[in-house]
Amino acid sequence: MVAEIPVQSPCPACKAPGSLFMRTFEHDVAYFGRTLETSLSCHACGWRHVDFFVAEQKEPVRYTLTVETPEDLVARVVRSNSGTIRVPEIGFSAEPTAKSEAYVSNVEGVLDRVEMVFDFARRFHADDPEKRAIAERGLERIAAARRLEATLTLVLEDPFGNSGIASERAKRVVLTPEEAASLETGLIVFDKADITSPDGA
Repeated sequence: MVAEIPVQSPCPACKAPGSLFMRTFEHDVAYFGRTLETSLSCHACGWRHVDFFVAEQKEPVRYTLTVETPEDLVARVVRSNSGTIRVPEIGFSAEPTAKSEAYVSNVEGVLDRVEMVFDFARRFHADDPEKRAIAERGLERIAAARRLEATLTLVLEDPFGNSGIASERAKRVVLTPEEAASLETGLIVFDKADITSPDGA
């Protein structure tokens, strides 16, 4: 059983003092090796935040995978809370914020998330024919990509190197310092003094 470590900072969501706890798990992920999953949770309101960290120090990276085969759809995707996801063919971009959660999924799972965004946009812009049409075209392209009748490119960038696509077909490029600096990080920062061990040390 993984111990919960109390965090002395109040919950970022409900501001309740003494309700925030941290847990850390270790995973072995193909192509990435040892990774650490850290979760913060509030016992008062249920707020939760998850992040993944690669154990070794990594360079800022961009992974690019063109989805063309059944194997591409099941390629594992590790997206830390500092990862930016783009699908250029449909104009999709998701940059990290302080509320972003890390996750491990596959390419099809990422497309599920993108599809939900476009479906929401279609319903939200029901009275705007132009914006609704853009959302519908995005949904059609995603559906075609799932059937392998059209290609989509998944781009995953991370200034800290904690995200990636585990596929031999994915192209990995180290970002320049300028490119890395232009990316959002989505960081939540806690002072070391805010975190105490289970025995209070």
